[in-house]
Amino acid sequence: MSEQDSKTTSSPAGTPGAPRRKRRGWIIAASIVGALVLLAGGKALVYAKGGWDGHMSAEEMADRIELGVKYALKATDATDEQRARVTAILQATAADVHALADEHRGFHEQLHEILAAQTVDRARLEAVRAEGVSLADQASKRLAQGVADAADVLTPEQRAALAERMHKRRRWHHDGE
Repeated sequence: MSEQDSKTTSSPAGTPGAPRRKRRGWIIAASIVGALVLLAGGKALVYAKGGWDGHMSAEEMADRIELGVKYALKATDATDEQRARVTAILQATAADVHALADEHRGFHEQLHEILAAQTVDRARLEAVRAEGVSLADQASKRLAQGVADAADVLTPEQRAALAERMHKRRRWHHDGE
């Protein structure tokens, strides 16, 4: 038996690599909570009032997020207080990101002006691009913060239950592909 074999067979949990798999499971669960946030917010933004071009009011967005949280946390045995806290966190996150999206819309007009001009102002185009990337980065950071804050409200067991539910749902959606 090699030295490596003897190391992998003597695990405190009785199975090789058990602590590593457990840690990986929590990382996956946290990632899935993040995906939930993005999914709930994205679907709310996309499908409200006619798809990609539709705009939701703050109230409509809040309602969509509340329904999404209620559905997503169904399998977690989350308390009413936890649901309320996660909902409030995600609603605040969505409001902040929505404000950034409003700023981003102005870039489309600027790009149109730049590209419709007699000559393309490359310096201005680069400045608009850099501002757009900066806004996207701000939105991404805010979403990550919201995901982490929402995940902190749930227990590790609840996050694992949520991860399992989402994994099953994903398999169901992708079985036909």
